[in-house]
Amino acid sequence: MIFRDRHSRLMELLDRQNIDAVFLAPSSDLAYITGLAMKPDSRLKGALLCADGRGFFLCPSLYRGEAEGLGEDLPIAEWSDRDGFREAFQAGLKRLGLGGGQRTIAFSRGIEAGDMLEAMAGLEARCVSGLELLAPLRSVKSRDEQEKMRFASRMNDAMMEAACRYIRPGISEADIIRFVENFHESHGGNPRVPGVATGVNTAKPHYPRDNNRVLETNDIVRIDSGGWYDGYSHDMTRTFFVGKPTDEQRAVYELVLEAQSAAEASAEIGSIPRDLDGMARGIIADAGYGDAFTHRLGHGIGMDGHEAPYISEANAVPLVEGNCFSIEPGVYLKGRFGVRIENLLMLAHGGKEVLNHFPKRLIAL
Repeated sequence: MIFRDRHSRLMELLDRQNIDAVFLAPSSDLAYITGLAMKPDSRLKGALLCADGRGFFLCPSLYRGEAEGLGEDLPIAEWSDRDGFREAFQAGLKRLGLGGGQRTIAFSRGIEAGDMLEAMAGLEARCVSGLELLAPLRSVKSRDEQEKMRFASRMNDAMMEAACRYIRPGISEADIIRFVENFHESHGGNPRVPGVATGVNTAKPHYPRDNNRVLETNDIVRIDSGGWYDGYSHDMTRTFFVGKPTDEQRAVYELVLEAQSAAEASAEIGSIPRDLDGMARGIIADAGYGDAFTHRLGHGIGMDGHEAPYISEANAVPLVEGNCFSIEPGVYLKGRFGVRIENLLMLAHGGKEVLNHFPKRLIAL
């Protein structure tokens, strides 16, 4: 099926931006409009949707059964491995009057550059980026989407609580990763590989798992857990101490907590993301750790783990009702340790809502 309300708003968006059509390859954009949760692979497929409501679904023969779920909403332009996709794609464009010049077609995520060039070879139509085309729609969560976000975050809260009982000296980072993944999978979730770092590895904001350190007494561990329940994301980071933190570790933790809490308290409908980022960054810089906060303050979240709106120095667009995003400052001291604290916020009907309720205070296990 096509979600008709979303499709109608996409048509309005295309019309306002003077784009004749958009091609949605397998991605969260395709799932958002059509409900088809396909994966990109070596066979190009996706929905071509016009500003006037017409379109087609480019479909390899292998996937016809899945595409038929669209019913009569989109005619299928089928192609075989023998013939390739270009002829079917261009024939579909010509039927819609899009094969000639002065036409603008956007390509969203999920398509390789080589496939896009092959699809448009010999045509005069202009190609433009559609990577952020759906952001104005997807960044404003409906009430149904908001409830799914709440549920996913409640499950992440429950996981962190269980992890506190599991973490102890002698277990490895890989052990904690398996624990987090198993928790979410056993409760009906679809986890991404969690970011688990211990000791000196916590000094890397996105630790690349290049070793498998074992937890020691008086150690530090950071868990960044994200994933999906019913197609919508959760994301939360907590930094724990296994035993007694040092005075500096305690001071850095309290500093990050102050920055996170200040930005979280200030975020509301109409807030400017760069101002929130600047507030948290200023608190950390004033304490002498400005160079150790090396990433944006937060990111939007929904069907994707990272999506609009981005809470960064580069974003001056006011937040609106329906936005859901993270607030996650951090301090990372190279070769020593790091601290990050992350909550999700939602600007729901009636005001701001913090989705994570697991404590932010310093916890020594």
